[in-house]
Amino acid sequence: MRLVICLAVLFAFSSVAGTAAEGDFDQGFGVGGVSYVSADAAIARAMRPVAAFELPGGKLLFAGVREKVLEGSPVFEPEIRGMLLRLNADGTPDATFGSSGIDGLAVLPDLAGGMRVQSLEAIARFDNGSFVAAGTAFVGGPIQGFVVKLTENGLVDESFGTAGVVLFPLHLLHAVRIDALGRIVVAGEHFITKSAAYAASVLRLQATGEPDPMFGKDGTFSISGEDATASGFVNDIIFDPDGGIFVGGAFETDGSGLGIDFSLIKLTQAGELDGTFAGGGWRIFNDGNGKSSKIERLVRLSSGAIAFAGFHPTGENRMGPIIGRVTSLGETDATFGDASTPGYLAPNVLPPGAETADVTSLLVQPDGKLFASIAYNGTDREDMVAIRTTADGALDGDFADAGVFRFDASHNGVFSEIGALLRQSDGRLVVAGRSQASSAEILIDFTAVRLLTGDPIFASGLEDSVP
Repeated sequence: MRLVICLAVLFAFSSVAGTAAEGDFDQGFGVGGVSYVSADAAIARAMRPVAAFELPGGKLLFAGVREKVLEGSPVFEPEIRGMLLRLNADGTPDATFGSSGIDGLAVLPDLAGGMRVQSLEAIARFDNGSFVAAGTAFVGGPIQGFVVKLTENGLVDESFGTAGVVLFPLHLLHAVRIDALGRIVVAGEHFITKSAAYAASVLRLQATGEPDPMFGKDGTFSISGEDATASGFVNDIIFDPDGGIFVGGAFETDGSGLGIDFSLIKLTQAGELDGTFAGGGWRIFNDGNGKSSKIERLVRLSSGAIAFAGFHPTGENRMGPIIGRVTSLGETDATFGDASTPGYLAPNVLPPGAETADVTSLLVQPDGKLFASIAYNGTDREDMVAIRTTADGALDGDFADAGVFRFDASHNGVFSEIGALLRQSDGRLVVAGRSQASSAEILIDFTAVRLLTGDPIFASGLEDSVP
């Protein structure tokens, strides 16, 4: 089955014209630009990436979750654990990494007392090559956020926290970054009332995993509205050169449960609201299209402006992707986006019938152009979708098909889904996700695609704002 699919990919893309265009498949990667790592029912029924890194020597590391069907349990109740997956520079699995039984795959051990779902949601890399990852554990016990430190070989570093792990009861953690001083900043939300309301949380840890007493209250900043039933959460973190911390997510402004707005907060290094941003440190807003709007990813531009991406309402019970930009002071940047919606680009790139959309990655090139990856559902079959914008917020006609990369990695199978983007130091774009080729099998394969975005030989090698 896999050989047939790989040959199909090779045939489909072997006739690329002599001069490669931006968004063309990189023929030196995998087979015809596509690499599959096949799932195995005994080890990993599915592998879903949420982040990607380029390692020294050109190897690629992907972090996310692996699903395994437990004996006697239904397929829809799998065991979920964190994973790392490493590929060689040419897209082949790195057989020297991991010991799971699938080449290149390392599965994280039980980090939270046997809870069935332990979902790794974000990861960051230290300068020495080690990693810190954050996520949430549930099913089989009270909800707990976890932070775990990993060696460059994917093993738990037991010198961190308690046997390598720090747990946060009643927290859901979605983001992690490492600041210039090596401190670990994680964010998400925590439950605050018996009625299940929750407040946005930002926590800073020392390199040892201990709470940083110089941040917020005992290492934690928590923010909620005046109404104790209103809820907020954080999805992403970026840093300012002055050490300030931006966190983006959503907030339910009235406690009604009927909708949420974009939420963008700037904190000082001390874990307090920065009053120079948005007139008080916290901005709650939408694009004028109504509630049900959420920031999922942030990047900082060289100008100091902040670009964000997430979803907004596009119709009754429908959400579509949106990208926006604010100035360093938190004001809507009217020089970005569509003329009819200054400050925003809401690209109409999903097929009819799509009901929800999530922006899974947002990257910025040195020239200010933005890449975003979009996952969605509500259609008969999902494809991988990524876009590139111009620096002023229009779809970039020089990339792929009028600014849109679209690929059915399942080859008319069940679905394919995009999970992470990586812009390599030579300028090439790696698209990572998963795909299911046959409804007759429960297996969902890891899938990576590498695209040309300029001449790799003469690429600048400048760094992006990436996890």
